[in-house]
Amino acid sequence: MNPVEVKTLVEEPEVTLLKLRGDIGLDLIPQISALFDEFYVKGALHWAVDLSEVNFLSSPAVGAIMGLRSRVVSRLGSISLFAANPRLSEKLKLMGVDFVIPFFKNLDACLANFRWEYKGTSRVLNLILPALPAVVPPTRQLVVGLLRSKGYGKKDAFIMESIVDELTNNAIEHGKPVDGIFELKLKIDKSKMSLTVANRCEELSVEAQKALIEKYEHPKINPESVRGRGIMLVKKLSTAMTYRVEPQRVEVNVVRIRDGK
Repeated sequence: MNPVEVKTLVEEPEVTLLKLRGDIGLDLIPQISALFDEFYVKGALHWAVDLSEVNFLSSPAVGAIMGLRSRVVSRLGSISLFAANPRLSEKLKLMGVDFVIPFFKNLDACLANFRWEYKGTSRVLNLILPALPAVVPPTRQLVVGLLRSKGYGKKDAFIMESIVDELTNNAIEHGKPVDGIFELKLKIDKSKMSLTVANRCEELSVEAQKALIEKYEHPKINPESVRGRGIMLVKKLSTAMTYRVEPQRVEVNVVRIRDGK
């Protein structure tokens, strides 16, 4: 079986797969370079290197892969490694390769990262949660952890944590007791965050609906109340806030553009 193979991925045509097998020594570098050049001149800028069947990767071979990276990155492309065995993975880390080329467990993880970084794919978290105060802290922590894992900075994570805190507490306070649940949806991509929190409620009269709409449109602070400042804070922290008030359902959506810090 050929130790070096290159092909365009059917499931993601913008990504070219470089498949290596066996012991990759100095003798195979000309073949790797030739195949790379063949696809590169045709516009192949995003590469995934499959190491699942590699027993040994020589230092010159690592150097060749680093050279491929320099060429594609200069044209806003990318290169990733995936499925290295533990021994090979450790060697690459000792050589510092992981500082410049990302490693992934498998091809699916590699492609998920490509779609996030280069195609604007969103990540969506959908939750149905019990309407209990005890769920608020772990929900905040879950959202913060997800944002940080996707490269969002501390400021963005802290702001979204504050918004989650306010909207989930509101949903719990005003949710319908017989349901005992509320809904949370977080959608993020590389440029923005969108959070939707919704709850069912006891049937609201027309007057009660109007009062709730007024609360969202023109939030006011009641100096005699500990709470009541939240909606004003949410509006201030959000790029945009929308809401939907129905007789038995209230839904609030906020969008915040990524700050990047």
